[in-house]
Amino acid sequence: MEHVLADVLRDQRNLGNKGDGGWKRSALNAAAVLSTSFNINVTSDNAKNRIKLWRSWYGIVSDILDQSGFDWDDTKHMIIVENENAWNE
Repeated sequence: MEHVLADVLRDQRNLGNKGDGGWKRSALNAAAVLSTSFNINVTSDNAKNRIKLWRSWYGIVSDILDQSGFDWDDTKHMIIVENENAWNE
């Protein structure tokens, strides 16, 4: 479901429905496609809350990767520790 939402939001961004101030209401309403795809009720507020959660996760991962000794593994899609000293510190 998150992949579908990400695809919808990417398409909406490409259509110009996201600016510096955030997502336009039409972009969030487009997330209603999840309602029909997954047979659940998804509102624009649900989409906004999921975006907030993604932003929070991004901040956490970004903070970790800013620390010396941590890196991102593109194959496993996860944070890795380059050496034991970084982990212990």
